[in-house]
Amino acid sequence: MAQCVRRLVLAATLAAAVALLLCTSSAPVARAAGTGDFTAAQRTHTLAVLQAFGRAIPELEKKWTGNDFCSWDHVACVSVDVFVGLNVSTYAGTLPEIPVNVDYRHVMIRDLGFWNMPLLSGTLPDSWSKLGGLLSVTFSGCGVSGTLPASWGLMVRLRALTVGNCRHLTGSLPSEWSWLPNFQILVLRQLQLSGTLPAEWSRVTSLLELEIVAAGDITGTLPAKWSSIKSLRTLNLEGTQVSGTLPSGWSEMKSLTSLELEGTQVSGTLPPGWSSIKSLRTLNLEGTQVSGSLPPQWVSMASLRTLNLEGTQVSGTLPPGWSEMKSLTSLELEGTQVSGTLPLGWSEMKSLRTLNLEGTQVSGSLPPQWVSMASLRTLNLEGTQVSGTLPPGWSEMKSLTNLYLEGTQLSGSLPTEWRGIKSLTNLYLKGTQVSGSLPPQWSSLTSLRTLDLEGTQVSGRLPPEWSRMLSAENLQLEHCDLSGSLPPEWSAMPRLRLVGLRGNRFCGCVPESWANKADLAVEIEDKHKGSDCLAGKDCTTTTTKLPTTTTTTTKPPTTTTTTTKPPTTTTTTTKPPTTTTTTTKLPTTTTTTTKPPTTTTTTTKLPTTTTTTTKPPTTTTTTTTTTTTTTTTTKPPITTATTTKPPTTTTTTTKPPTTITSTTKLPTTTTTEAPAEPTTTATPTNTPTPAPETECEVDGCEVCEGDSAARCARCREDYFLTDERTCLVYCDGGVAAVSSGVAAAAVVCVAVLFSVGLAA
Repeated sequence: MAQCVRRLVLAATLAAAVALLLCTSSAPVARAAGTGDFTAAQRTHTLAVLQAFGRAIPELEKKWTGNDFCSWDHVACVSVDVFVGLNVSTYAGTLPEIPVNVDYRHVMIRDLGFWNMPLLSGTLPDSWSKLGGLLSVTFSGCGVSGTLPASWGLMVRLRALTVGNCRHLTGSLPSEWSWLPNFQILVLRQLQLSGTLPAEWSRVTSLLELEIVAAGDITGTLPAKWSSIKSLRTLNLEGTQVSGTLPSGWSEMKSLTSLELEGTQVSGTLPPGWSSIKSLRTLNLEGTQVSGSLPPQWVSMASLRTLNLEGTQVSGTLPPGWSEMKSLTSLELEGTQVSGTLPLGWSEMKSLRTLNLEGTQVSGSLPPQWVSMASLRTLNLEGTQVSGTLPPGWSEMKSLTNLYLEGTQLSGSLPTEWRGIKSLTNLYLKGTQVSGSLPPQWSSLTSLRTLDLEGTQVSGRLPPEWSRMLSAENLQLEHCDLSGSLPPEWSAMPRLRLVGLRGNRFCGCVPESWANKADLAVEIEDKHKGSDCLAGKDCTTTTTKLPTTTTTTTKPPTTTTTTTKPPTTTTTTTKPPTTTTTTTKLPTTTTTTTKPPTTTTTTTKLPTTTTTTTKPPTTTTTTTTTTTTTTTTTKPPITTATTTKPPTTTTTTTKPPTTITSTTKLPTTTTTEAPAEPTTTATPTNTPTPAPETECEVDGCEVCEGDSAARCARCREDYFLTDERTCLVYCDGGVAAVSSGVAAAAVVCVAVLFSVGLAA
């Protein structure tokens, strides 16, 4: 329908109602005129030609009866002009030769159109050249064969010829068609033509549109003489085998608006002189062999909107001066040899919507100034050498829809400010060096469909807040450094279809709410899903990897060093009276013994346990036997035991059979040593069951939002609630990250995990 109407309008011969008739089926419509408007000679000779078509196509002969041809199906009369349009795939037949006894001066047929008629065969008749009144001829999807008749160059009134998807048509482009003085439109698509582009066509100075697309083996060069076709607006040679260079003389084609040479063999450089083609809007050279640099002079192409050089050999840098190309909306340079940095001045390209530099050699950082590219929708820098961080200011790019940064050298964190890019639909950062946590604030990206962070260094937990990403369809988070449990809230994403989570450090099982979504595919290790998920795998229980603890035993003037390896701790004891002095350079030491039968310094199976806490230069000697524990003080200047009111100094001396004991309900004994503080406090608590996550406990988690049993919401950021009394925080590499405002002593990550009681 669209193609038919387009051709008829361009020919300026058909009203809208007639165009609808020719492009539809045989359903009758109201005619604009009748045969009574014609002279007797016009009726007679026009009827004779139409009856020839009826005899060649039997189905028409059945329908075309009588002499009132204006009432026939597929025929429309406008004033005294006749238009014939057939669009019936079941009609078979041939194209008729014109009767010899016809006076062609009185044949009023102006348009012949045949669409979607594969059963229509035969050749294009030479005798049609006698139809001097024809304005437009169209064949689309027909079974006709043969060649393009050179004799049709005699159709002096012919304005438009369209032949498409007639794959049996062969032969060359007739140079004789240069005789067509009124020729405006020639479209040849999907044929089997051969030969070269006729230089003689330069005489068709009325030509407006020339399209020879996928029309066979058209070779040769681009005729330099065509520069004289000054009326030409559209030239499309896509998919042909034409070669040679881009003629510099074509700069004289002042009316040219669209030049498409995609997939041809043209080569050479981009002519700087083409900058004078002020009317050019579209230039497509994708897949050609053109090379050289991008001409700075092309900034003068004030009307240029689309420039496609994808897959060519162009090189050099991006011209800063192109920032003055105010009309440019699409620039495709994918796969070229372009290099250099991204010009800061391009921020002035206010109309640019698509910039594709994928696979080029461009480098440098993402210019924060580009935030002013208000129309930019698609930016593709995949596989380039771009580095640096993601500019937070880009949150103001309100039109940005697709951002492809996969395989670049970008690093840094994911800007929380990007939550303001409400239009963002696809974000690809696969294989980059971005790190940090997943911003919960990105839940406001309600248009986001695809987020690909595979292979990056992002860490932390999956934000439950992302459940508000109502458009999310594909989340690729494989092979990152993510941990924690899988948020059940994500099942609320109505469009989510695929979640890639392999290669992370998650715990627990895939939530049942996820499993109940039949259209959701979760790519994760089997141990996290179904019957393979480990029973009792609790993400809220924690343990620490026990590092090697070194204990130095000193007896003046002899010093003995003993290394303790969990789960046992061994202290070297000298001859009685043994003096053991424990000194540590760490500001905080936490020791947890979970298997006491092999521990010589702490015995949990005995009814009596003695704990001595010392402060350097305090020297405390502790001797433990099978029934009692004896502590001997060896002339220390000061001996400080567990106390709560500094600076009081208390010395505890134990003599057999006297025993000073501290009894605990736990299977372990916890000793806290704080040499840098005036007070040292040891507090027993119920220790969580160890699990394969690295976490620390923190004091001061008083209130959890909504009494949630799942996490400690705003009490301390990144803390995790294990029960009503204990709040844990994840530690990185065994070192606790203390939130602002929390005393350093509140978080302790060392060799083993101590349970710290929290105030109710």
